[in-house]
Amino acid sequence: MKTAILCFSAPGERTARKLALTTDETVVRVAPGSLSKTVSKLWGESDALVFLSSLGIAVRASAPHLRDKAEDPAVIVVTEDGGMILPVTGCHLGGGRDLAELLAKRLGTEVLLTTSSDRAGLAAPDLLASRRNWTLLGRDSLPSVNRRLLEQGCLLWWSDIPDSFPPLPDEYSRTDFRDAAAVIISPHRFSQAPGQVRLIPRCIAAGMGCRKGIPPETLRTVLFRALEEQDLLPESLAEIRTIPEKQDEPGLRALAAELGVPLCCVDRETLLSLGSDFTPSAASRHFGLPGAAEPCAASAGTLLGPRISQDGATAALALLSRHAGGKLSILGTGPGNGDYLTLQGRRVLEEADAVIGYRFYVELLPPEWLEGKTVESYVMGEEEKRVDRAIFLAEQGNKVVLLSGGDPVLFGLAGLALRKARGRVPAEPVPGITAAQAAGIMVGAPYVNGLVLLSLSDYLQPWKNVRRALEGAALSGLTAALYNPVKRGLGEKLAEVRTIFSSRGYSVACLVRDAGRPGASVLRIPLSELDAGRVDMRTLILLPGSSVEQEGNVLIDRRGYRTERADREGCRKT
Repeated sequence: MKTAILCFSAPGERTARKLALTTDETVVRVAPGSLSKTVSKLWGESDALVFLSSLGIAVRASAPHLRDKAEDPAVIVVTEDGGMILPVTGCHLGGGRDLAELLAKRLGTEVLLTTSSDRAGLAAPDLLASRRNWTLLGRDSLPSVNRRLLEQGCLLWWSDIPDSFPPLPDEYSRTDFRDAAAVIISPHRFSQAPGQVRLIPRCIAAGMGCRKGIPPETLRTVLFRALEEQDLLPESLAEIRTIPEKQDEPGLRALAAELGVPLCCVDRETLLSLGSDFTPSAASRHFGLPGAAEPCAASAGTLLGPRISQDGATAALALLSRHAGGKLSILGTGPGNGDYLTLQGRRVLEEADAVIGYRFYVELLPPEWLEGKTVESYVMGEEEKRVDRAIFLAEQGNKVVLLSGGDPVLFGLAGLALRKARGRVPAEPVPGITAAQAAGIMVGAPYVNGLVLLSLSDYLQPWKNVRRALEGAALSGLTAALYNPVKRGLGEKLAEVRTIFSSRGYSVACLVRDAGRPGASVLRIPLSELDAGRVDMRTLILLPGSSVEQEGNVLIDRRGYRTERADREGCRKT
């Protein structure tokens, strides 16, 4: 959510800074006499306004702008001392309640809930709609439905599709009779009866193909025609899928952005595995694929009919076989505890339903960050098992965080996870701080000119490849960081490290153990003394490059600035 946090004093600003942990959360210091103008500007730009003020100030400032609770930004009040949080408007459809609870966790305080269903611990239909990004219809009936939920403690619901969405809360009971239901869950076009509310789940995947340069307007027309022919509402669309050759097509990207759904690329291997029982298309002739629209849709679930073709664009639809809304984030946790987690990483972790990781990485995170989430820990060597488990949970509609120490793209799980998730669930790496960054600041500034990062492990690649990389690193003259000194043959491996790097003028090794963690240590030794008795898997080996000099107790890499050149010349003359 794009959130503006309004404060009016120095104490309020201090509290606001504790709340603003991501780039989507902006602190606004309101100047005296400018509140009305500030709120007018922010109202249409924000998903939520958080007032560090009294309730009265927030109400008077927001009241002139309130129009529709489904469109208005959520309004939340936080006392200046951070002792109380009160969601005011947009608590359900606007996401205000969940945002308030998130902010309360950051401050270690309580949320004062005033909505009756919230206080009773019951999930009202509009709260479900907000949490699952579903569209709600029949808002005129919402007060009576919510009253029934409060009085009876449960609601009957009916659906005309398989359970392609996560299970509903316990207070919802399924019925086979549509007329008896208070809540209808369906992607199809029909009118619900008076006294019923309608939830439209995002359960439809669209496969699309097109000629080069087709404008988004044409693609939109074809897609909506396909939806209409299947009696499906546009709000039920969960994603658009296409072939690799079209994933960068501007029209498809623009259409996905307009509709607020991801554009997913289905890899060739998946498409070819589906067989050839599809309508012949240009993709068959030009790219050797069984088609574009139909197989891409079929890769997501049950194909609902043949493709629609018009003006150089095609579309086909499928009912998702997985639960919509799931997502996989491969999170780099940094080398140590939560202090090294990026703001983006903190946000992703806050929003997660489930956290999967190597036990040591899980235990390094503050326990309160994991409260209320499904947490599963694994031992070393179970990398593929935890990746598979994380993808499975994401396919069930969960937001899943897969933990990877340091940075997930560097000797981490990002490659494996992205490859396995492709065509199944949306997945993205979330960058982290790697051990070399934490180790570098412990010894000074040893890689201002550059850094070579290598792994000494030969479990996943042959040692001859590792050795070739070591030779290239030594030839560069840059500082080298050697990760993963695995036990197998470690003595012989370090002997080769000594030989390769000493032949290129390297003379020092810095052994940094537990970088970024409590009890971190640095041992600086001659390179000739580097042996297996001094290192383990918690040790990073730093080999300072040719331009690194020792100044006092720190190592500093000379970049070549004017004063550095002058100092060096002075030293030479002396």
